[in-house]
Amino acid sequence: MSGLIPILALGTLVLILGGRLVVQRVRTRHTAVVTVDDYSAARAVLDSLFLETSVIKRIFAPDDVEFVSQAAGPNIKRFFLSERKVLAIQWLRMAQKQVSKLMNLHLKLAGYTREPSPRYEFKLTVDYACFFLASSGLLILLWWRGPFEAGRTVAYTLRTAERFCSVFSVRLEKIDPVKLGAAR
Repeated sequence: MSGLIPILALGTLVLILGGRLVVQRVRTRHTAVVTVDDYSAARAVLDSLFLETSVIKRIFAPDDVEFVSQAAGPNIKRFFLSERKVLAIQWLRMAQKQVSKLMNLHLKLAGYTREPSPRYEFKLTVDYACFFLASSGLLILLWWRGPFEAGRTVAYTLRTAERFCSVFSVRLEKIDPVKLGAAR
């Protein structure tokens, strides 16, 4: 029985990667040529994600809630927690959309790279899956407990977002600009 688990895990991994390749092939047939504008937009999204992950930590900082708890009444504290919760959820949804946009662009850019690497593709897919799972878990935790009860999950989600962005920036550096289409 214990020998069956690695075989099942390997088979599942092969199916996932095979499915991803099929989706990638179908998308490349039906999508337009990647342009310099797409490349520039990806760079802008990437830069904004890098900046946001360093600044967004302030939303989840426990210092603010401690100050409000000591200095204000229960109504103000409840309002403060409600507003922070809304802000945290909005940021998380926006980050999920931006990372999804980068992953979709990555699928388009796969044919434009100078040095294709299956290892890199696997690493980027794993980083994307980790971010997606962590951010989905964080979203549930934010709805349920609020932003100040999710410290470790927030830290992990931010680290996975930063790791995905780092790996994706390597993708952008390996793009052959000669192969990109003209700006629209």
